[in-house]
Amino acid sequence: MRDNRDKFVVYLLGFTKFGHTNWYPWKKFQEVFKHLGYECRWVEKEDIQQHPGKRRVFISWYDPDTIELINEGIYQDGDIILNKLVCMGKYDSGVNWGSTPEERAEFFKNWRFSQHQIFEQAHDAGVNVYAFGAKTRPEGHLEKERIVNKLKDRIFEVPWGSSLCSYDEVKNCKPVMNGFTQDIGFVGSIWGKAGRGNMDSVEEYMVPLLKEFSYDLGGPSTPRGHVDDPTHKHILTHSKLCPIINAPSWREEKGLMDRFWSIFTLGRFGITDSLGAYDFYNEDEVVVATSAEEYIELSKYYIKNVDKQLPFIEKIQKRIREEYNWYYTWEHILGNIE
Repeated sequence: MRDNRDKFVVYLLGFTKFGHTNWYPWKKFQEVFKHLGYECRWVEKEDIQQHPGKRRVFISWYDPDTIELINEGIYQDGDIILNKLVCMGKYDSGVNWGSTPEERAEFFKNWRFSQHQIFEQAHDAGVNVYAFGAKTRPEGHLEKERIVNKLKDRIFEVPWGSSLCSYDEVKNCKPVMNGFTQDIGFVGSIWGKAGRGNMDSVEEYMVPLLKEFSYDLGGPSTPRGHVDDPTHKHILTHSKLCPIINAPSWREEKGLMDRFWSIFTLGRFGITDSLGAYDFYNEDEVVVATSAEEYIELSKYYIKNVDKQLPFIEKIQKRIREEYNWYYTWEHILGNIE
């Protein structure tokens, strides 16, 4: 692994104004890069500058995306692009992945995965491009599987660590086992509709629990609305259980997102609905439910038996302190691109 701190200027592109969900990871990445000793600029594309004697590393998703960087002449020889990979991007508005597991499996089997295609096209055109994204499983998704197998040496599939917790909170994380003021705590966006969003997951996995247990919810479309970081942390650390539920697309891809890592870094506990947890932890280290019915049953058990959460929190936090965090992840990525 190389020390590129004196060689790179890292650019986080777009999402500089609060409001989009991608503002949160970009904000975290900026803090991480500064902690690691990298020069970092978080700007819109019109504010990109030249840096004689240094190489620019463009971290982009869709505003601007890799196509814009190339076609508008922003990308130049010596630059590096890190293309964020998700299943959908700016060219996929209005797409519906279906309302049943069978419909979703068929949809993603044949889905084009436009962000992966953009990455492949840029690579094949001779652009110095890498890709990064939350670790998912490509098997059974034909186009994604083809591209991942072809370009696996240029893809960083990572634990999408907590955007909420500081370096000190990561390195000193400990279980929180008392002081609770409610049974359930959840902070996040509740958005979309059946077939595109997480509304159906919330209805199936969480709403039945809210009818039976006390709760505190924060985030867009919740009674509190948007909450700041201290309030976010307060809600989670004062809740016996913090549901870790995903949009159906993430369950289909077996992804594990920020909410999982934030909850456990803060010392609390949640059950996840994604089999992707087993890509990071053994079956005796994490609690995973494979259906809404099992999710609700397990949630009730762990709300009533908080002491049983402790072994899972301890095992998960050990790996978070060691490697499953953004500080370790970005040091690895930036030290292995050239």
